Amino acid sequence: MQVKMKLFRIATQILLLSGVIMMSSCETKTGTPNFLLIITDDQSWEHLGCYGDLAVKTPFMDKLAEEGVRFENAYAACPSCSPSRATILTGQDAYRLQEGGVLTGFIRSEYELFPSILKKNGYVLGYTGKGYWPFTKDAPDGVNEPIGVRYDRHRHEEVPEGISRRNYAANFEEFIKENKDNSPFFFWLGLGEPHRPYETGRGVNIGIDTSLIRIPAFFPDVPVAKVDMADYLAEVQWADDVVGEMLEVLDSRDLKKNTVIIFTSDNGMPFPRSKATLYNHGVRMPLIIAWDKKIKSMRVVKDPVNLIDLAPTILELSNLKIPEQMTGQSMRTLLLSDSSGFSSEKRDFVVTSFEKHTHCRPNELGFPRRAIHTEQWTYIVNYEPDRYPMGNFEIRIPNWDILGETDPGPLKEFYIKNKTHPDYHKYYDLAFGKVEREELYNHEEDPDMIHNLADNPDYLELKNRLSKMLEDYLLQTKDPRARGNSPWDEYRLDK
Repeated sequence: MQVKMKLFRIATQILLLSGVIMMSSCETKTGTPNFLLIITDDQSWEHLGCYGDLAVKTPFMDKLAEEGVRFENAYAACPSCSPSRATILTGQDAYRLQEGGVLTGFIRSEYELFPSILKKNGYVLGYTGKGYWPFTKDAPDGVNEPIGVRYDRHRHEEVPEGISRRNYAANFEEFIKENKDNSPFFFWLGLGEPHRPYETGRGVNIGIDTSLIRIPAFFPDVPVAKVDMADYLAEVQWADDVVGEMLEVLDSRDLKKNTVIIFTSDNGMPFPRSKATLYNHGVRMPLIIAWDKKIKSMRVVKDPVNLIDLAPTILELSNLKIPEQMTGQSMRTLLLSDSSGFSSEKRDFVVTSFEKHTHCRPNELGFPRRAIHTEQWTYIVNYEPDRYPMGNFEIRIPNWDILGETDPGPLKEFYIKNKTHPDYHKYYDLAFGKVEREELYNHEEDPDMIHNLADNPDYLELKNRLSKMLEDYLLQTKDPRARGNSPWDEYRLDK
């Protein structure tokens, strides 16, 4: 009997010890979840296998979608990298952030940042790759490092042209190893891909089948379009491999069970009529969120959501108070629901905005736009329709290009060379020509948004309703533009 009792006590101690080990590896010392935010650079929503792209191979992102929830109608608040990232960090619409609402601006210290709130409540913070950048450095009252400690010393010896040499996963592993007391963590992975430049022809060389690439209706169906798109998709595939490596770091340390994994992008693909616009390919983003056994797997949510919703969501999942200045809504209820499809009457629409990306117009003026997006419709108001939306043809930005809101690339060159060609001038006009003051698109039937219905009398009532909803939201959230003001015209920043 004594022997049995002794063996029982030994077995119990082993079980208790193993429990402590398991607790130390997958549970934080505070019981709150970890967060891994993965954000690519310039990726439109549809270019993942799980979103229906047949040409690109993204097994790790697809698996993440199977393990969690995929959002069909997620939008970046602004289609330009720095202001988009500023809105994610602040949980606010871009037009509320003063200089933070433009590419070359900065975030003022008056805005509460969710990483800072996490840090004050026991989280350790880190990031690798592209964080909030570029910014006007050392501005009075500006925040230079709004995310956390940078981990960037691990590098690959060789990578394809246009790919960052950062070894993202090794940098993440270094961050994890330094968290010796098992504090809850927030880590930001800012991939440099699929931002241009690309290695020309790499997509075809690694086996991407150009016959499977869906060419948007605003692209001419010409060889250069497919080759350029294949090179873009090759970088999406590189990013997918990195996601796999990051997930392996979590798995190897039994951290995945208690880590909320968020995958998205900052703005749309760097092609004509995409990035720096409020059309689908400029602001509609991939968004996948997984949390082992906490978020029901294999779900697809169609409610419109905005990336400004991430900040209040992360705070609420951490049992922290959401600042009143945040205009985003927490997605906690959506995430923890068991249902797919539409699940909340409170999420009828989201709003996106744009002021300017580069200095490509006379007097450094922008092209102010606002848009409201529902599950079916997008309504856009262009406040200065006499200006060129993507910049003036005669203004060349040094070390960049003309028509400066669109990144330089082979397809853009084709547009410019064929701007008067009888078969292709319509594509140039769609990408770089002036637009009407109002635009209305049925993006279920016209996802590429080339058929403007704003002047169609059959849609007048709908247009007026969406216009009123947008105006009400802009006034409620104190958009200077809604009151006839344009402070952005006075900004003279560093680029």
